[in-house]
Amino acid sequence: MSTEPSNATMDQPNETQEHAGAIRAVRLPTQLTELELLVPYALIAEITDVSLPEGSIRLGRNEATIVNWRGQRVPLVSLEAMNGESVPTIGRRVRCAVLYGTNPERALPYFALLLSGVPRSEQVLRGQMEDVGARDNPLWRAVVRLGGRLTAIPDVRELEERIDQMRLGEEEGPQAATDD
Repeated sequence: MSTEPSNATMDQPNETQEHAGAIRAVRLPTQLTELELLVPYALIAEITDVSLPEGSIRLGRNEATIVNWRGQRVPLVSLEAMNGESVPTIGRRVRCAVLYGTNPERALPYFALLLSGVPRSEQVLRGQMEDVGARDNPLWRAVVRLGGRLTAIPDVRELEERIDQMRLGEEEGPQAATDD
């Protein structure tokens, strides 16, 4: 028996090695100018449609609207508005991505991001991403070129912190008005 490796096994790529650097991600369609959004698949709780509450629909730069999702009240935000871009035209029912909260010290188990289309799940290899340099936006952990498209990977902790501040500000707002 020969101790030299067989050429047949050397020529065939090892599937385990090939997928070891792969990250399962979801491309979330938004109306961000010049950017697509990519999040790890493990952060997605559900892609769903929700009804916005009656009255004023607040999806401003520093505002979230609370929607009902599976019996829970979840803050919904527009990344476009948070980035100072115009808020997309929306109706009473909107599609959103409900994400798991990642910081156990915050009372934010879930939050939702406004979507403008159907998300796509994909395998992403680290070697496919070309770093395009730092952006001046603290919401982005990285901005890369992926498949020829400029893609933002959000800083989830920063996003959660901002949403938590919005949520807490809304809870304190009515109380502050009655204290006057």
